[in-house]
Amino acid sequence: MGIAMVLAVKFWPKAINEWILPRIPKKSGDAKVSAEDEGLFLIMILMLIAYGTITHFLGTHLWGCFIAGMSFACIDKPGHKGHTHHVWVRQTKRITSWMIRIFFASTVAFSIPIDKLLSVDAFLKGSLMGIGPCILTKVFCAPFMGSAKFVIGWAMVGRAEFAYLIAQMAAAANMIDEATFSIC
Repeated sequence: MGIAMVLAVKFWPKAINEWILPRIPKKSGDAKVSAEDEGLFLIMILMLIAYGTITHFLGTHLWGCFIAGMSFACIDKPGHKGHTHHVWVRQTKRITSWMIRIFFASTVAFSIPIDKLLSVDAFLKGSLMGIGPCILTKVFCAPFMGSAKFVIGWAMVGRAEFAYLIAQMAAAANMIDEATFSIC
């Protein structure tokens, strides 16, 4: 991982900006997406697959996804900070929104027993957990964040996807029962 970090900061920005992207032929006419952006996106996908595959054999493909994303953190167009992020979002936003829905429906939503989920007990306890520790703690932290306090506070509220994954893993390992899982 240390080698990948050095590559991300020292090698990839120079290799992509000075060697690879300048060699991509330019598109003629008014293209919606430039050939340079298409080439950059292709490099991103290839690097994601390569790092994901390598780290899959070392433990988890998520390391590779992180390293691939980190590899593009230092690559920017002159005068356009965050250009690689813009290219990634523009090319993946439609599929990402649908895949998030499918992922949620096929992992979390179908794993909760309906009879446990629709009980009054689960509704009341889930509401208390949602309002108290999940919303109020983050919103109460907001005044310490300066002028964008409520934007930051409410933005932190929506970061619960990882909690769903942990709850599902705990249920699969019989650490929590179905009733507790339906509350989470």
